Amino acid sequence: MNKFAFIIAAICSAISFPYHTAAAEAIGLTLTDSIEMALLTDESIEGAEAGREAALHAWKAARRSKGPTVSWNAQALRIGGRDYRSAKKAHSLYGDPHPAQVKVGDVLGALPVYANQTVGSYAYDNTFSNSWSLSVPIYTGGQLENQIKSGRYQLNRADLTVENTRQTVRYQAAEAYANLLHYENLAQVAKDAVDMGHTQLELIRAQFEEGAVAEADMLAMSVSIANYKQNLVNAEKAVEVAKSTLASIVGLPQDTNVEPLDHFSYEPYDKDLPDCEAYALEHRPDGIAADYDIKAAQARKEAAKAGWRPRVTGVGTQSIAGNAPFASERSNNWQAGLSVNWNIFDNGVTSENVRQAASLVDQYEAGARKTRKTIQLETRTAYLNMKAAEQNIQETAVAVKQAEDSYTIAQVRYEEGVDILLSVTNAQEKLTQARSNYMTALYQYNLSRAALEKAMGVPVAFDASVYTEAEQEGASADEALAAAWLGEEE
Repeated sequence: MNKFAFIIAAICSAISFPYHTAAAEAIGLTLTDSIEMALLTDESIEGAEAGREAALHAWKAARRSKGPTVSWNAQALRIGGRDYRSAKKAHSLYGDPHPAQVKVGDVLGALPVYANQTVGSYAYDNTFSNSWSLSVPIYTGGQLENQIKSGRYQLNRADLTVENTRQTVRYQAAEAYANLLHYENLAQVAKDAVDMGHTQLELIRAQFEEGAVAEADMLAMSVSIANYKQNLVNAEKAVEVAKSTLASIVGLPQDTNVEPLDHFSYEPYDKDLPDCEAYALEHRPDGIAADYDIKAAQARKEAAKAGWRPRVTGVGTQSIAGNAPFASERSNNWQAGLSVNWNIFDNGVTSENVRQAASLVDQYEAGARKTRKTIQLETRTAYLNMKAAEQNIQETAVAVKQAEDSYTIAQVRYEEGVDILLSVTNAQEKLTQARSNYMTALYQYNLSRAALEKAMGVPVAFDASVYTEAEQEGASADEALAAAWLGEEE
């Protein structure tokens, strides 16, 4: 919680002073701070989490489609026409339907005979009808079951996409932090070159005043200093750009004066290339997600085959109609039972749907193979770059020591008048270049190591391999996340 409190304080501090000057107070950040702030504020993670939420609701919708569906239909209509004329006439004569004694004949030609009958009719000016229906899928030929499977695999894929996005953001933050450190180191090397030039110029001026050296030496050194200053200006501008980039990635205003608190270090990496490749193939979230794409596509192919099979549905309906809303004097009936629907012949539509789904399976399988090749290549590239930088660190460290000794010797020889200024400037340039090469080797080693972690799928929030193992053993997506989670529960 202290770490999060620091991050929030840093963000609030930056927001409170949106316009920074050159003398603005710097916000010091470690690499860990930068990564955690980026993970908290990056929009791509927010988008991936929203995608996970969408996949979750899509899966839940597929599951709920196996349950009952209740629907209601209502109509309120104004009616008329020839079909209703007799009914309207009966209503005008007798009113609404009611029992009455109606003369049905005569006995002996004089005595009338009456019988109880319903006379009258409803006023057929309006009609109101309501119907309710209940349907429950009993057998869909595997369509619903495989749609649920596909939704579950898409949810698993979404979890892995979120983790892959986190790993990408972690690398972006580490890269931005390393770039800032690197450019600050190069700026310091450039500043040292300017300082060495000024020191040497003062010595030359003193010797010139004593008549020991020519004025041309002062002019030559002044030109060298001008070149060193140009390099320093370019390096300082690169630092400013790197600061803006890091500030943007960690969620601070881009004009925030961020200052890295860590430094490059060299720690040997103990894994060999085969181990790194094996780890990457087992843990890279996007590689595992590609396998879930295949599973989801296979489930959709099985769902498409349902077109060849019958569908059995439990149904129940009730319908009423009357002169007033929800009245039932005209009709009131209900039905309940089973409904069977089977497309005996659909002109090959199902066959084409199955072939399309099978082609999509092939497409995702090819994509998964391509992803695995990419994972191996990225891992190999990052590993070899790291090893090359590791060797360069050792060689450039020796070169720096040799260049420092050479520069010292050149200075002494020039001061004693046994060598020319060109030897001094050449020695200084070689020393500056050696220091730049050493800083670059350290930078490339640390950046390549971060790239190797990204290529291998070193987890941020949860272990993708453990997640997959739990899911394959029957765990739900949430249960698999809990099993694979690395830190405290969210």
